[in-house]
Amino acid sequence: MKSKVSFIFVLLTISNLCFSQSNTDNYLYRCNEKLVAVVMEDLFTPVVSSRVYVNPNIAAYEVLCIGKPSMKSLSGKIKHLPKLNLEKANVNYSIAAEFAFTTVAKKLVFSEYMITDFEILEKEIWKGKNIDTVLINKSIEYGVRAGKQIIDWVAKDNYIHVRTMERYVLKDELGAWKPTAPEYTNALDPNWPMMRPLIMDSASQIKCIPMTGYNEKKSSDSYKNMYEVYTTSMSLDTTKKMIAQFWDCNPNISYSDGHITYFVHKISPGGHWIKIAGQACKNLGMDEWKTAEIYTLVTVGLYDGFISCWSEKYFYNSIRPETYIQRVVDPKWLPYIQTPPFPEYPSGHSVISNAAAEILTSEIPQPYSFTDSSEMYIGIPPRYFNSFQEAANEAGLSRFYGGIHFMPAIINGSEQGRRVGKFILESTKFEK
Repeated sequence: MKSKVSFIFVLLTISNLCFSQSNTDNYLYRCNEKLVAVVMEDLFTPVVSSRVYVNPNIAAYEVLCIGKPSMKSLSGKIKHLPKLNLEKANVNYSIAAEFAFTTVAKKLVFSEYMITDFEILEKEIWKGKNIDTVLINKSIEYGVRAGKQIIDWVAKDNYIHVRTMERYVLKDELGAWKPTAPEYTNALDPNWPMMRPLIMDSASQIKCIPMTGYNEKKSSDSYKNMYEVYTTSMSLDTTKKMIAQFWDCNPNISYSDGHITYFVHKISPGGHWIKIAGQACKNLGMDEWKTAEIYTLVTVGLYDGFISCWSEKYFYNSIRPETYIQRVVDPKWLPYIQTPPFPEYPSGHSVISNAAAEILTSEIPQPYSFTDSSEMYIGIPPRYFNSFQEAANEAGLSRFYGGIHFMPAIINGSEQGRRVGKFILESTKFEK
């Protein structure tokens, strides 16, 4: 009996040691999971969220490059990114990378206290590794200095100017985008193409296939695309409804119950793919350097993908199915999910999902299948995918089932996203 108890004790001890090791080694996973939660709390739009996600990851990656010379700095790949002005020092570069991440994150969010509270907990985790307190503090200070240098660089990305530019002005053309129910919100982030890209030379570098012009004649492609959305919406089965809900990713959906209107905060499209990327790194036991590389590449893909997509959205300024169908078929028709407040073509989900999937497929050993449980926090069950590309295809198709996109926006947006992802991979060429 005593032998059995001792054996159990040894197992528990080993388990605790493994948990402690894993708990610390996954610091980049914890950082990104926390940032996704903060972005959800602060209700950033999908495009602004991409800015919040990418810059802390760049900061962490650049710090790790100093500690591991075989890693390639993004300076030069991101043409306007300067190398960190920091000498190699006697610090723990993992701790420094984490606090570079949080230093930048605090500057980009509203709920800074959530990041500050997170830092306090993380410092205790590092102390639990029996690392000397002096070294921990020195490493944190090093990371903060790195983070401040990245903040100075981020400040030149044109964000402040973009947020003060003239608001969107509705166009009179028949096929132009119009606000939709229930909030009839004006178009979000019309000036986002003015943001400084990271890898692309300009917002218009990677274009979408030109869209079909608006036409209400029943023989036109425009009408056929519209009617396809309408007829599909009339026969959605349980699976199609679940797919639409799973990939909804609308950061702030409003519901009305009598005289009461309330809002539900959801994960952003970019946040959904960050969680997919993080889960893959965790499941495969990726080391911190590969994890940093994957998070950085994926968030760069999301950021440049949104700039590329938004450039096309406001160039074509196209009508949503909700407006089109109500105008020519059924005045009372509503989509299965809520229409987001910006033009239809191309599909943002299709662009950024395919950019992320292209990068993940390249960086994660293949074949790789996974279960995505990102939506369980709102009661939506997990979904299984044979590949990242299968998930991206479903993400795009979900917008058709949801009644908020015509099929060409999904098909052509997917191709645009794949081109964005390939361009980022070719332009960075991280060392394998």
